[in-house]
Amino acid sequence: MRRYVCAFAALVLSVALWTTAVPALAADNGADPLTLRELQAWLEDLRTLASEGELYSDPHDPLYQSEDGYAFAYDFGTLYYDSPDLTPESRLLAAVVYDAEAAGPRGTNTLMTLDELLASFYTENETLAGTHTQALIYWGQNLPESSRWGVANRDGQWVDTVQYAVHERLEDGTYTDTGLLFTLQQNTVVAIRAYGLCQTMTEAEAEVRAEESELQALAEASDYAMVPTSADGSALTPFAADDLCFLGIDFLTCTPEEAEAALGSPDADDIQSGMRVMSWTDCELVFLPDARGDWQLTMATVTGAAAEGPRAVRVGDTIAMVTRRFRFDTAAPEGSTLRLYGTEGEGSWGVAEYGDDASAVLRYGVTLEDGSQAVLMLSFEMLELQEITVYRTH
Repeated sequence: MRRYVCAFAALVLSVALWTTAVPALAADNGADPLTLRELQAWLEDLRTLASEGELYSDPHDPLYQSEDGYAFAYDFGTLYYDSPDLTPESRLLAAVVYDAEAAGPRGTNTLMTLDELLASFYTENETLAGTHTQALIYWGQNLPESSRWGVANRDGQWVDTVQYAVHERLEDGTYTDTGLLFTLQQNTVVAIRAYGLCQTMTEAEAEVRAEESELQALAEASDYAMVPTSADGSALTPFAADDLCFLGIDFLTCTPEEAEAALGSPDADDIQSGMRVMSWTDCELVFLPDARGDWQLTMATVTGAAAEGPRAVRVGDTIAMVTRRFRFDTAAPEGSTLRLYGTEGEGSWGVAEYGDDASAVLRYGVTLEDGSQAVLMLSFEMLELQEITVYRTH
């Protein structure tokens, strides 16, 4: 048991830094936007790496032919050419790298975290303020010479891809339509792809300028942002009453009517033994009568991956993703329990408990103005979040 606790304690205390809260499209981070020159230089490095490695595919085989081109697979990744035979005239159409030993531009690799990736390139929007599905990272307008931008595509806090596009005017008046696409899983890079290496767009087609109108709309969006995270637990705030606004409701004041207004008509609404239970696909709310006989929200449970709990925690998050969002101090394990901060039942506190089967329960509590406590309980299996519960104790 102690071995699992110690391993998890090390995990909590060594998580990588993600982002810190700054205004959207604020001062840049000091890095430069991606340029065509450095992209081309990286591709030459990949060609050299390929020439020194072993080819694992037969580009003449239809199995290795796609819309990307003819696939030349190596241990570090795959290069796509416009012909199955390499000649001095062969054109590289795309490239993808999976191996962390093969560095991408600016030392990027397939083990780096989202915050490390964002720090590698010009960034004006470190919190990724935008919509639930997209955020503009930067946008450099220098037409008619060039246009460069970066966009993160996501599902809430889960960033799926980060794209850095390069549109530079060529001698014939056309523009490049190339760039880098980083694929992420659990906010960690797993693939680096260079795309559109021989693709161009014309100014007459107005594709560059039409694209700008979409970027402008994204630049003005600020409905959603990443939750601040850190490897330094002392830099994070403890669980607090402010965290009890989630699912579009305020846990402390929510009435059944307000719940229905925020979540829609419930799938079930049962009143039995003085308790009212309202259920939806992704969550369940339990109400008990207060001293005046009014329904008071006492417990909320989230089991569906489409809904977010306090600090945007979500079913499917890894335990490392979750612990980066709440305060934690350095503390020695006590049996199967690790005190994250504070003293349980007093003020604001956090506790982690672990099983020997890769299960875990995180609990964060805060004392409310009336002396009661609100507790956030997060249940994990195989260190992946399965259930989010917020309840009130008296």
